Amino acid sequence: MFKRMITTSDCLSPESTKSLQIGKKVSLSPLKAQVGGHVYMKLLNDNHVCKPLNDREVKFYQNTPKNLLQHVPKFLGTVQIQQQQQHNGESSSRDSVPVTEYMVLENLTKSYNKPCVLDLKMGTRMYGDFASEAKRKSQKKKSKKTTSGKLGIRFCGSQRFSYTHGNFETLDKYVGRDADESELKALLRKFFTCGGALRTDVLDDVLEDIPEIRQTLLDLHQYRFYSSSLLIIYEGKPCSEGIRFEEDKADNSMDCEQFDVARGSGEAGSGYKKLKQERPKVTVKIIDFANVSLPESEEGGPSHEGPDAGFIMGLDNLNTILQTLVEEQHFYL
Repeated sequence: MFKRMITTSDCLSPESTKSLQIGKKVSLSPLKAQVGGHVYMKLLNDNHVCKPLNDREVKFYQNTPKNLLQHVPKFLGTVQIQQQQQHNGESSSRDSVPVTEYMVLENLTKSYNKPCVLDLKMGTRMYGDFASEAKRKSQKKKSKKTTSGKLGIRFCGSQRFSYTHGNFETLDKYVGRDADESELKALLRKFFTCGGALRTDVLDDVLEDIPEIRQTLLDLHQYRFYSSSLLIIYEGKPCSEGIRFEEDKADNSMDCEQFDVARGSGEAGSGYKKLKQERPKVTVKIIDFANVSLPESEEGGPSHEGPDAGFIMGLDNLNTILQTLVEEQHFYL
């Protein structure tokens, strides 16, 4: 049995831009809302999550351009956490237990009751400037075979609250690796469908955020966000204040079907119902900066000119797909 706890000597790094009060002993639990990525994050408390420390990512957060701050998670510093192993109820010696360093970030799902979460890998290149030749070769092959190469977007995982079943339906990154352009569109439609209705209110908010993020990236010359993702979150809890679904749930087709059934279904069907709601709660952030390239070229590293064209292309194609979903929904109403 493993239990992670913060030791008495733990503190945030001096480079941290904000102070964070952490108790002497805090257990970490898995972040259930994580849907993508190969690095597992931990829930520190309701407001913060811990992510294994990556020097390049820490450097990015410590030097995030001011105009980009609103589009990335808040960074609160780093912390050392000791993993304590217990055998037959007895803890091992603290001196023999390794210490792991983590970055402390805001918990983006903290104010959501039923967070619907989508991870989209952005850009056409998935490896950093210092990747090995083997890594470059494998990532180039993956990009060419998936929607990353052509669209600059790849579905990388999701969880969506099913109004019909009363639980979360999850899809992993391997679904996105096999999806072509039409299937990517079907995946996005499925994610933004809740209670049998396409959440056009949520889509409208996302479509407002995309141009803002795009303009910010256009102004960031020499930055490259290789293998970064766009994280989209919306509230999936039914019957909350201002959100009331139609009484009839029998024809809730998009909630009931599996993705294999939806593959190739390019048109909105009769399962869509009108939805009455106030302005929804939606979060759109850029995440994962382990492979980011900064303007100040590191020793031996290349210098890039202009903005990140691959990421921007992905935003443009995502904008087009989501606009099409909204227009098709309006056509069928």
